[in-house]
Amino acid sequence: MTTARARSHYHHGDLESALISTARKLVKQNGAEHLSLRQVSQEIGVSPSAAYHYFPDRDALLTGLGFSLFEELADFQEKEIAKIPGSSARAARERFRVLGRTYFHWANREPHLFNLMFSDFCSVENGVHNQREESRAFINLTKCLDELYEFDLISTKMRPYGELLSWSVVHGATSLIIGGHLEIENFESALDAVEHALGIKR
Repeated sequence: MTTARARSHYHHGDLESALISTARKLVKQNGAEHLSLRQVSQEIGVSPSAAYHYFPDRDALLTGLGFSLFEELADFQEKEIAKIPGSSARAARERFRVLGRTYFHWANREPHLFNLMFSDFCSVENGVHNQREESRAFINLTKCLDELYEFDLISTKMRPYGELLSWSVVHGATSLIIGGHLEIENFESALDAVEHALGIKR
């Protein structure tokens, strides 16, 4: 597709989505450090100036991609959680564990994308903190913890620490396994540790 034809091919908003999806493909293959806005533009057949209209530089594109990946993770988590029906203490516990497992499975399947999500491009210093906590992935964690609390599986004393403790342990174990510093068999033990620390009743 020539640049002129590409410009006419993309409607308003389509080019932004195409830039993000193409960046996703390239980061998945080679990691964020090798990405350039010019490379992404060439891949989809538009001029760099057309891409600059949506993303002023490579860093902005990677930040935009990072935000979209949190939503992609949430989609995967919600799909798996939906497979556990019912309203019971047992179902609540299982949904909580599945939430942790899906976090790990998605990251293990997409290590370059996972690393981007927690890189400087999506850091607290770059103003991502509020957007991350308002993401569906974070909301899913809160919902699972609230459900455990409703079934009296977490005490009032421990509930305020639920998000921080769960995310820290699951993310830490995931990062160590992906980095080759922890055996994959230890992940379930990490989930056990979260439940024990929160005092989740069995």
